[in-house]
Amino acid sequence: MTHLIPASVADRPGGNGDVPDHLLRVSDLEPGTLAAFLDLAAAMKQEPLGWERSLHGAAIGCVFEKPSTRTRVSLATAAHRLGMRALVLNRDELQLGHGETLSDTTRVLSSFLDALTMRTFAHENVEEMADVATIPVINALSDTHHPCQSLADLLALREHFGTLAGLRAAFIGDGTSNTCNSFLEACAASGMHLVIATPPEYETDGDLLRDARELMARTGGSVTLTTEPVDAVAGAQAVYAEVWVSMDKHHERAERTARLARYRVDDELLDHAAEDAVALHCLPAVRGQEITSEVLDGPRSLVWNQAANRLPTAQAVLHSLITASRRRAS
Repeated sequence: MTHLIPASVADRPGGNGDVPDHLLRVSDLEPGTLAAFLDLAAAMKQEPLGWERSLHGAAIGCVFEKPSTRTRVSLATAAHRLGMRALVLNRDELQLGHGETLSDTTRVLSSFLDALTMRTFAHENVEEMADVATIPVINALSDTHHPCQSLADLLALREHFGTLAGLRAAFIGDGTSNTCNSFLEACAASGMHLVIATPPEYETDGDLLRDARELMARTGGSVTLTTEPVDAVAGAQAVYAEVWVSMDKHHERAERTARLARYRVDDELLDHAAEDAVALHCLPAVRGQEITSEVLDGPRSLVWNQAANRLPTAQAVLHSLITASRRRAS
């Protein structure tokens, strides 16, 4: 049986110029390019091995400074399905752990590899890497942005609702988190309506809000802030919960737990949302804290679809960025 394999984003007419050199945050993608990435990811999910020789012989380096489950495995599997090899590079196993600068390491790795990903604490690290790299750099998570997660979020929502434009979502919890920042940019590019419910101490960055609103003026979306979870979920079709204490915030555990105690996603809160509302979470979850097990495992949960979609969206990102990079170099 012959399968019709859609072109990558870079293979489409004019697509090469639409694909950025690097993916450090969702706003690196124009709305049309983001939609094309999702189209390609959907096709790759349906036909996972349809591109298995498209990047045969290529290699990607994955620099990890933080623990990882979904990011590590999805990137490695996505690379394998494209015919690539993924090399997991821990800081302590590189000369990075012995005094070599990130810039020097990046310059050298650029001569060996076809792409680099980094999962790090400071977003400045992925920016420094991108400044000197001659190959695509992908932010696999930083303290302020998590673009790979948001692509999976959007694909899950599009699969479930059939469209993204005009969809109403609520983010409940820490408005300064990397997941919230990237989801905000994703909603802006997709024309979604987002309400962020957060304590005043964790209000979303003003510059991010300004930029999102400027884009939403073009895409038809909107974003508002509130301190009240019930107000945020009114009419929402997607309700997003996230861990209260991230890997770099353990020293704030007691303070965060106290301030965010009202911001738990449970069945009672979801009952104030739209009748067709679904629950989202980027995982890992602290069950019983920011989300209950009843919601996480219940019929309104879209969480496991989000997690599964980390693979096809990673595959689409790798294929499109590396293909575009090679064309620019030729």
